[in-house]
Amino acid sequence: MKKEYNFSKGERGKFYKQDIQLNLPVYLEPDVKKYFPDSNTVNEALRCLLPLLGKKKVKPSTKLI
Repeated sequence: MKKEYNFSKGERGKFYKQDIQLNLPVYLEPDVKKYFPDSNTVNEALRCLLPLLGKKKVKPSTKLI
């Protein structure tokens, strides 16, 4: 970051929302996209894998600071 930026009037956490849910895009490689052309097919395939995880709940990997 450049030294000449002036953040003296900046406001920390101005856009922070505690309970926000992010829907980040996922980019598929072309060979995978042939089998999963849209989000519905991707979600269906991932739901089929959920039983393999057992009853372990996975926490979201996105963490807002």
